[in-house]
Parts: sequence; C-alpha cells; structure tokens
Amino acid sequence: MIPALLAAGSALVYGLGDYCGGTAGKRAPVLAVTLLAKLTALPLLLVLAVLLGAERAPDAADLGWAMLAGLAGVGGVVLFYEAMAAGAMAVVAPVTAAAAAVLPVIVGIAVDGSPGLLPLLGIGAAITAITLVSAGGGRLVLSTRLITLALVSGVAFGLFFILLDRASSEAGQWPLVAAQLAALVALVVVSVARRRPFTVARSAVPYALAAGAFDTIANVLYVVANNSGQLALVAPLASLYPASTVVLALVLDHERVRGWQLLGLGLAGTALALLAATG
Repeated sequence: MIPALLAAGSALVYGLGDYCGGTAGKRAPVLAVTLLAKLTALPLLLVLAVLLGAERAPDAADLGWAMLAGLAGVGGVVLFYEAMAAGAMAVVAPVTAAAAAVLPVIVGIAVDGSPGLLPLLGIGAAITAITLVSAGGGRLVLSTRLITLALVSGVAFGLFFILLDRASSEAGQWPLVAAQLAALVALVVVSVARRRPFTVARSAVPYALAAGAFDTIANVLYVVANNSGQLALVAPLASLYPASTVVLALVLDHERVRGWQLLGLGLAGTALALLAATG
C-alpha cells in the first residue's frame, strides 16, 4: 500500500507543479522558466537526498541511467510547458499523461512480468481516469505540431520513469540529483545555442519557483515509491497528475468541471484502491 500512496502523492504534487509551470510559461520564455525552476530547486533536492540517505554511493551505471533520465525528463517538461502556454491543456494533458503511464507499464510487464489481474484492472482504471480528468471543452485547433508536442512530451515522461527505474534503489536520491544536473546542463546548452534570453518576467518568477519546488518533491516521492514497488504499478499512479491540475483550475481559475471529469476523479480513486490493495 505504501508505494501506491507515495505514487499518488507524487501525482498530486506533479499536478501542482504543472499548473505553476504552465502559468509561468504564459508570462516568460519556457526555456528560461524551466531553467530557473530547476536551478533554484537544486538545493532543496540536495537537502532531501542527504536527509533520506542511501545505502551506498551511486556507481557509474546509476549515474549514466540517471543522466539519460534527466535529459528525457527535461525535454518532456519543456515541451509540456510550451504546449500549456499555448492554452491547449485539454489536448496536451490526456496524451502526455496516458503516454507517460502506458510506456512504463509495457516495459514493466516485459521486465517484471504481469502483476496480476487486480493490479491490471487498477492500471486500466488509472489510464482511463487520466484521459477523463484531462478532457476539457472549448474550441481547440488540433494542429499537427500540437499533437506532436503532446505525444513526444508524454513519451519523454515515460522514458524518465523507465530510465530512472534502472538506477539502483540502494543509491537513494543521488541518481535524481545526477538527473537534475544533466537537465540543467542541457537547458543551458540549448538556450545558448538558440540564443534564448535567460531573463524571466517578475510576474512569472513566483510560479517558476513553485514549479521547481513541487517538481522536485514529486520526483523524490516517485523515486521512494518506485524503489519499494513495481514500475508497472507506480508509474500509472504517478501519471494521474492532471487530476490536481483540474482541481486547481476549478478553484483558482473558476473553470467549470464537466461530468466526465468528475467520473475520471472517481476512477482515479478506484485505481488507487485497486493498486494499493496489491500491497
């Protein structure tokens, strides 16, 4: 039950971070927002890594997998924030979240075997809930570019989960620190190569800082959950992040919640119960 609850907690915090990151991305360049968020959150990650401890230092393999995970994760974040900044959350969220859930499930089952009927039902409920709670209304233009951004960002998030899973649980949170450093280096290189400004508008700074802190805490919760659970069970729950984003949009932006979104929130609770029942 503990891994499921931790993964659900990571989803809650991921959703808070996505809301803040998307808001910041509407007020400042996405690359600069992501760089500020990750740079300022690094001290928090280091403190958490020290406090949580580790059985041993990460070896070369742990660091290699972690750095690849960091590159995949930051790529997904940039693409996701860019799509959200375009005001297309209702299109982007279902694709990114579902892809982020499905890919680790396929890999997890291939590596660890089927977790059983009850967990599989929970996984199916989680993926369905992701789609329902993310489904918005309004008139949206489904351009090829938008669909591509959504799909690639979802695959990138899925790869982040898979690659980070390859690092040893004995290394604690230190692989996550390596992933963060790799992401920061990549952001700087891309920003310099594309000659993008590093400045962030004052109105976007609080949201960028909050996004970095929430994303870091969510990642730590995910790593702890994954270290004590199966990838195929933990990743779908962690991918339920659109649920908290929808709730925030309801409370802060006064958006109207539709019937299928309420159904999705109910299914999310069902998925949590089914997956938590696996132990």
